[in-house]
Amino acid sequence: MKHGKRWSICLLVGLMLLCFSTVSVAAYDQTSAVLSKMQGNWYDGNGNVVLDIEGQSINGCNVIGVTKVAGGGSDFSCSVQIAEADGYRNLYIIAENLGDGKYHSYLILNGKPLDDTQGVLLTKSPTPQYYESVGGIGIDTPKNEVIAKYGQPDVVQKSNAKSWRGLDTWVYQKLGLELTMRFQRVWKIKIDRNGNRHFDRTNFNCENSLSEFKAAYGFKQMPRAGQGVDLCYTRPGEYMWFNDYPNSITLTTYPLF
Repeated sequence: MKHGKRWSICLLVGLMLLCFSTVSVAAYDQTSAVLSKMQGNWYDGNGNVVLDIEGQSINGCNVIGVTKVAGGGSDFSCSVQIAEADGYRNLYIIAENLGDGKYHSYLILNGKPLDDTQGVLLTKSPTPQYYESVGGIGIDTPKNEVIAKYGQPDVVQKSNAKSWRGLDTWVYQKLGLELTMRFQRVWKIKIDRNGNRHFDRTNFNCENSLSEFKAAYGFKQMPRAGQGVDLCYTRPGEYMWFNDYPNSITLTTYPLF
């Protein structure tokens, strides 16, 4: 009986150690996997490096661990604990649209999901990088550059949606142009049929046919007009919406399902 009890105790201890080891390895693997998606320099709107993520360190400080991971793939949130000279510090990070070759990858430092009134938006480049533009304005263009080119908007539509705070739409009525601003940067560009705006690469606007758009941009599928239109892919990280075509066309960073 004693030998049986000892064997049972040893087995229990062994299982506990195995579970602890498995949990530790899983936590380490999670940290490595998350950090691997965020490597490199991340810049604020003034072109300053805010986060320098290299290997298992951030801004030269060792990463203790990554916890509270929600989401996955190229879009997720997490809490990263680093060891600074004065002690431990937790960085809450929201990652959006990460991936090789994408123009519009973001980290939001110390923000809140669906609340753009808080946190700092960081990009992979100190200057805006985009494929398509309208009158020299592309996605991620800062507001001061927009004002320098177009002046103040005729109307600013404040978002009052409880589901997503902090989105403003700048309306240039005479131009038929609407710019949805996020963190003081251009997030969506909408050209209206009653204006004179067009896409810079092709000179296309709402007067061009859907087949012309497909041929010029290399869409894998024919765009569809009207309600319930599916996405049409342009280049990594940029999409065109034809849901209101021929009245308007929208350029943005995410697909319309």
